[in-house]
Amino acid sequence: MPPVAENAPIEDIRTLVHTYADAVTRHDTKTWSMTWAKDGIWEIGRGVQSGREAIVTAFDTAMALFDSVVQLAGNGEASFDNDQGRGRWYMSEYARTLTGRTVFYLGHYDDEYAIEDGRWCFTRRVLTWHYQGPADLSGTFGPPPGYEK
Repeated sequence: MPPVAENAPIEDIRTLVHTYADAVTRHDTKTWSMTWAKDGIWEIGRGVQSGREAIVTAFDTAMALFDSVVQLAGNGEASFDNDQGRGRWYMSEYARTLTGRTVFYLGHYDDEYAIEDGRWCFTRRVLTWHYQGPADLSGTFGPPPGYEK
């Protein structure tokens, strides 16, 4: 991750969001883990994960179900108060499971950020699901079955 830009925190956050999505797509656990604060919180509907170690374990467990994943970060915004911030970013994701099932996801992340070790990182990332199913949108709108909020 690049160092914090003094005059443009929104660009730092865009880089953070896109680094996260790129690392998902490449299943690059090391890069993905560095987007997180040491005591970060990740909620994607499968229970709250607290702390980078637990978050990375949950990520690897989830990614082990897929042959391939492409996550795209879309429109978003963020606001800042000194070295902390909040934002919302929309995402889409195309995936194929190890069993060959294909799935398309739409959702948004509500985020909290802070500067840690000289760089912006996620301190909290909460996913709200909008759609899960085939890319033709014939699937389920709203949270997937078993979603915990």
